[in-house]
Amino acid sequence: MSRQFGQSSVRSYQNLHNRTALFGDHQRQSTPSPSSSLYNSARSTPDPSHKVRMDDGDLEYMESQSDDRINGLSAKVNILKSISGKIGEEIRHGNSLLDSMNDQFSNTHSVLGRTMQNFTKMASKQSGSMFCVLTLFIVGAVIVAYYVFFK
Repeated sequence: MSRQFGQSSVRSYQNLHNRTALFGDHQRQSTPSPSSSLYNSARSTPDPSHKVRMDDGDLEYMESQSDDRINGLSAKVNILKSISGKIGEEIRHGNSLLDSMNDQFSNTHSVLGRTMQNFTKMASKQSGSMFCVLTLFIVGAVIVAYYVFFK
């Protein structure tokens, strides 16, 4: 942020977020600097007797870390966005494929239904022996076609 607005705005930003300046001296705990040796111990057990001031270098360091994390999160968000877009495309493609398959199955159902009606009409008009001969011919043709195409 100091790279964008200059050093004076960093100090005013620091004063804005300074709890002592905002609430008075009854709040003695402040944010420790990452370069101090008390940083890890101050995070785990706050000690009100130690007061750590942050200088411009610490603010720059924290801002650069924040910017790096924001850039990392932005990259991850972009990756998730592209993945979700690809998932959406795949779903649309799958739905169109299912629709076309549904249409083909409907057409096949209607063709088979008409064929069955024709067989029923033929069976009622012809004698039983003619129907048996035709059925055996169709079964024989299917067996021959199976051996020709699959063996």
